[in-house]
Amino acid sequence: MSTDTSDTQKETERTPSMFASLMVMGVMVGLILLSVVLFGSEVAEGPLQVSMTLSTLFALTVALYYGFHGSVIAKAINSSVNGTLGTIFVLLAIGAIIGTLYLSGTVAAFIYYGVALLSPRFYYVTVFIIASVLSMLLGSSLTTVGAVGVPFVGLASIMGVSPAIAAGAAISGGVLGDKTAKISDTALLTIATVGGIKIDEHSRMVMRTAIPTMLISALLFLVLGLIGNTASGPVDSTQIQTTLSQYFNVSLLAFLPLILIFVLSAFRLSSFLCLMLSAIAAVILAGFTQQDLIVSLAGDATLNYFEAFMKVGIDTLANGFHLNSGAENLDSLFAGGGTAGMLSTIWLILVAASFGAVADYTGMLRRVITPVINWTRGPATLILTTMLTSMGLNTVAADPYVSIVVTARMFRDEYIKDRLKPVTLSTAIADSGTMVSGIIPWNVNGALFAGTLGIGTVVYAPYTFMAYLTPLVTIVVIFLYFRKDRLPDNDDATAIYGEEPDQLPESKQLA
Repeated sequence: MSTDTSDTQKETERTPSMFASLMVMGVMVGLILLSVVLFGSEVAEGPLQVSMTLSTLFALTVALYYGFHGSVIAKAINSSVNGTLGTIFVLLAIGAIIGTLYLSGTVAAFIYYGVALLSPRFYYVTVFIIASVLSMLLGSSLTTVGAVGVPFVGLASIMGVSPAIAAGAAISGGVLGDKTAKISDTALLTIATVGGIKIDEHSRMVMRTAIPTMLISALLFLVLGLIGNTASGPVDSTQIQTTLSQYFNVSLLAFLPLILIFVLSAFRLSSFLCLMLSAIAAVILAGFTQQDLIVSLAGDATLNYFEAFMKVGIDTLANGFHLNSGAENLDSLFAGGGTAGMLSTIWLILVAASFGAVADYTGMLRRVITPVINWTRGPATLILTTMLTSMGLNTVAADPYVSIVVTARMFRDEYIKDRLKPVTLSTAIADSGTMVSGIIPWNVNGALFAGTLGIGTVVYAPYTFMAYLTPLVTIVVIFLYFRKDRLPDNDDATAIYGEEPDQLPESKQLA
């Protein structure tokens, strides 16, 4: 683009008015709410994507009216979409690992041993504790929910407990690592954008709010288990194990793909590589342990075993697993996964990222948020406003990474003026937007969790207690601690924060 063209373009660009900006946000929220009311738990199967597409078109129309050239908006959208590619590849890998965990007998083994070892009364709290520990070790809610949530949600219906609550427990534990783990992408991005803070300090601070929230969440999951299963009869583990043995060769070897995920994560490999390599390993394992199942699924007597193995393995990676036993309950339980099954979720991520790009680039987000920033009076209201903004951006921009960057940059100067320590800003962001992104259906994380577990966001969201409790606990802590956490008078707040970083760390999910 020539200099003259660029200058002319800038002259025609005007930041949309407050009314126009609010109208764009209102149209998006209105269309989404209408879709939820009309389609319920099936909203993510297409209606939500259409609503976000229409919202994006309306935002584009407003942008063009205010003089923004289509080519420039296209570049902003392209940049935003490129930023989601890592997440999209992770989503494809999750689809692959889900299908192959069925094929390798991992889910069957999980159910086989789980019905004998786990108690329905303590099921939810067990899921929450396991997911919490693993997410803090792995630093990734995506990996945790994919590896732990899938088998536990599958086992839930067999145990006579709610798959939706089990999903909420797995996600509650999974998101904990996003804010506390020292290797978490979101945590590292937060401290990089804020500046003047190290990951150790950030991790210590967010644990102060994480511990009481974890205890309250665990108590709630325990109560749900004790109350919800008092009238249910005992699980006939022998009958379940006998049924599974008819179709799968069940052994402890089936857990190797799950173990491999954790081993690869310990070596700091990306989520995509951890999940995809484990999916391939699961297919190879199935070739040695599930011969009869593979021959049955191939459905072609003219193929030799290697050809049948390759056909079933590739088809499972692409289209997922389908048992086809003839028993409806069993077939519905052992069905899912495949990269193709994630395409509707990818569609949602792409249109949501496009809407967020238009709203951010044109200044609509800043137009709506600036009066809120100007309203703040003192540290307490500043921190509270930061948290509300972070959660709002996760709703509007539909991307947790965009929310982190925009919130940190918009509030950074205000925290410097109030002489608040950088860790106060990083904690406010981590305890709000980072935690709620998984319960917003059109947010990247919300869409990903729903696609991974096969349960609609609106179905599991009421039971994702960490998402609700963390901001509430942090608000209480604000008045007890954060508002007093000032920098000493002899310290230069600007120097401590440092210059705003020009380049932020890239996501490690894809590499």
